[in-house]
Amino acid sequence: MPCSPFHSRFKTTSVFLLLTSALVHPVLAQEAGGNVTVLKPIEVNGGGDDQNSFIAGTSSSGTKTTTDIDRIPQSISVVTRKQMDAQGAESVGGALRYTPGVRSEAYGVDTRYDWFFLRGFAAQDKGLYLNGLQLHSQSYANFHMDPYSLERIDVLLGPSSSLFGAGSPGGLINLVSKKPVDEDFTELSILGGIPNSGSVAIDINRALNESGTMLARLTALGQLGETQVDNVDNNHGFIAPSFTYKPNEDTRLTVMANLQKDDTGTATSFLPYSASVKSASYGRIPTDFFTGDTNFDSYKRDQWMLGYEFEHSFENDVKFSQSTRYSSVSTNYKTLYGVGLASSYFPAYPDTLLLRQALAADQSVGTFQTDNHLESDFDTGLMHHRLLTGLDYSYEDFDNKSGFANDPSGGYYALDLVNPVYGIAVTTPDYTTNARTKTHRLGLYLQDQITLAEKLDLTAGLRHDWVYKETENRLTATETSSHDSALTGRIGASYELFTGFRPYMSYATSFDPLTGTDAAGVAFDPETGEQYEIGAKYEDPEGRFRLTAAWFNLTRQNVLTTDPNNTAYKIQTGEVRSRGIELQATARLLESWDVLASYTNYDLEITRSENGDQGKVPVGVPQQMASLWVNHSFSEQLEGLRVGAGARYVGKSYADAANTLEVPSYVVADAGIGYTYKNADLSFNVTNIFDKKYVAACAGENACYYGERRALQAKLTFKW
Repeated sequence: MPCSPFHSRFKTTSVFLLLTSALVHPVLAQEAGGNVTVLKPIEVNGGGDDQNSFIAGTSSSGTKTTTDIDRIPQSISVVTRKQMDAQGAESVGGALRYTPGVRSEAYGVDTRYDWFFLRGFAAQDKGLYLNGLQLHSQSYANFHMDPYSLERIDVLLGPSSSLFGAGSPGGLINLVSKKPVDEDFTELSILGGIPNSGSVAIDINRALNESGTMLARLTALGQLGETQVDNVDNNHGFIAPSFTYKPNEDTRLTVMANLQKDDTGTATSFLPYSASVKSASYGRIPTDFFTGDTNFDSYKRDQWMLGYEFEHSFENDVKFSQSTRYSSVSTNYKTLYGVGLASSYFPAYPDTLLLRQALAADQSVGTFQTDNHLESDFDTGLMHHRLLTGLDYSYEDFDNKSGFANDPSGGYYALDLVNPVYGIAVTTPDYTTNARTKTHRLGLYLQDQITLAEKLDLTAGLRHDWVYKETENRLTATETSSHDSALTGRIGASYELFTGFRPYMSYATSFDPLTGTDAAGVAFDPETGEQYEIGAKYEDPEGRFRLTAAWFNLTRQNVLTTDPNNTAYKIQTGEVRSRGIELQATARLLESWDVLASYTNYDLEITRSENGDQGKVPVGVPQQMASLWVNHSFSEQLEGLRVGAGARYVGKSYADAANTLEVPSYVVADAGIGYTYKNADLSFNVTNIFDKKYVAACAGENACYYGERRALQAKLTFKW
């Protein structure tokens, strides 16, 4: 059987990696007779730990090495476990509400997906990672993680392709799982809330032998509940066992699994601008209004993962690491979604009728991924190097059966917004797409972190990716394939002007493969991203607070836009620019006050387009955001009591490409209170305390989405 071009490249690249490792890793050269002095790795552990502070000292997400966050020339934020607990985060989007540069819950309440924008660009499908490996979602087959299964969340802003390959130019979000630790404990939590919901969660960690070389952990949660939208439930459950074997201090193997099921629906109703942001003749559509049908709507997801992380440290400060995982998600989705008021299509009809269309999808994604890298620390003269060479590979199998259809009797399914009638007969549409796409991705990367005199840090990285994709169209009995490759990189520097204060600058690029062809049948090139960033980070020497500021200029290029010579096709002359500032302060003061503050201000502009929107702001993306959260833990007579409160501001956005339909800005407030006594903890959290009714964003004139109304959560936890 002949080899495909991809497999030929795979063999060639594997040989090249081995040669590169032998040439660039001094320890291997030393074994061949070289003389190299190797110093200790750079590890500055400051800032507190994730369990007891809002401040994280180190991150492996930004460099794939354990490095102090302040020495990485990139904007990085961390949501710690303590912050998630204090704010009562029930979703990944909820956990990111107070993070600069992130527009989480972009389309309001959605129990199916975690929508988020990074530096103004959508990133939910390609920007979500778990333990350093991508959770690549496709269409409605979307990976979804429960925050109870997580130890922390790392947010990398700006292009990160030099280490992680194809992705959003705005950055990525890396979720870090709970794993076995050197402590025996059992944690049991019982939670209830409004909208009506209840859940039980358990987290058990044990050493399996007296020497502590084998550890196990089991995390699980089961939930039954409603949403703020009538007839849409949020039933959900997962179980995540993990096992660690560490025969000595140099070797560690952790095996992790996760099995999850979700049974929910469409809480993000497609509402017209004229009856949600604005008032129609009958007022605004209620926030609990259900636009689907009780006989038809459902969203069911089955998701499972199995993988491992292995690392071994050799002599002379050389470490090999490998992360491998197989991930699978399958969804069965049916819904009636709004396409606009009947009066906007047929003037003779009243504005109380919402027209709907049917959608049905049966989709699955299976992905195998492995990331392998060799890390070594050595000196050349006055410079200390931390050198990383790596090879990663992924294979994805996407099975896509989906269809849209109109009511054959009248073109649409109409729903009276004043007197809705549910339980109608809905015909499941035939599949208009029935295809299977297989994608191979191979990446080879090299990174060097150089430190001079403990003051100057230089980080340089280079990566080459090869992407091979083949699609079988079952409806037309045709097959197509495409080959893409890209070279991406980054270079950055930071300098410690005085203790704890490090200004930095960086340049980085990204790429993102596209599907489809132009009018001549030529396959599209990948989208690309290019960013310049200047910033500063200051960490108090005692780890009590961290201040960060960043200015960036990010350009997304090769964007698809309408072909002016053939409007049925696209060309790649589009361009979008995002530039602005991000400020963040994270503090742990007097051992009792935790403070989070952030401010984001963007200048977003479509700089090139044939769609008639050149010079405009992209639809649905706010350009200003700000947040503040303060948490206080009492001592002495009130020891065990803690209170917290915060506010979030999201600026205006637009519902149309011409920027004539404005979605107003809004401010909502949140609060939490808790009390710990011995091994028991009782906490209450309230989101949107004053029950503000607002539209979170619109994706178009007939696609507006309400934000979350007031929600209450009470949790009782026992730990022993």
